[in-house]
Amino acid sequence: MNYQIFNEPFPHVIVEDTFNSGELELIWREIDFLEPKLKEPAGFYAAADSNGDFITNSKGISLDDTYADRDCSDILSIVKPLFFNNTELYDDLEKSSDYWVTWTKSTADYTKLRKYSPGQGYNPHSDTWVHVLISTTLYKEEGSGGDLYFPYHDLTLETKHNQTVIFPGWIEHAVLDVEDHDRYAVTIFVTCASS
Repeated sequence: MNYQIFNEPFPHVIVEDTFNSGELELIWREIDFLEPKLKEPAGFYAAADSNGDFITNSKGISLDDTYADRDCSDILSIVKPLFFNNTELYDDLEKSSDYWVTWTKSTADYTKLRKYSPGQGYNPHSDTWVHVLISTTLYKEEGSGGDLYFPYHDLTLETKHNQTVIFPGWIEHAVLDVEDHDRYAVTIFVTCASS
């Protein structure tokens, strides 16, 4: 796992080679198992606009709702040590910006798996209840489109297979339409309740 920490135009991290080959094998096995069970936006609590219309046509599933015991999910078991028990990453984050205490001192997280087929994306929105959003992109076949876009900053981050982008969930963001080949995203919503 190789990461770069940025503070401009807002705090964010880009992680390359997030998972090793053994972890990827387990993750794909679970995605293949869950794929027929993926739900329409209402079934995985997708964001909606002010009229109540969903702002994505992708499919997804909440891993936390699917597994009563998180240890039964390879995905949840693999991401925990990478993103929640990684003292080297936490130390680097806290040195770069005070903002990251919202992750290093987090008290809860919620994980979804999404599948974006060609022509699907996610319109601009803010997850105002989320302190840190961790989004890992996976492709069975490398594709184009499906990039992360931050409209207020006119910033596009190209998404690549096995790449993770970490940023404040309340920063307005979008997933641009996928052009070819399905794009999968494992997205973790991290919150930090006051103590």
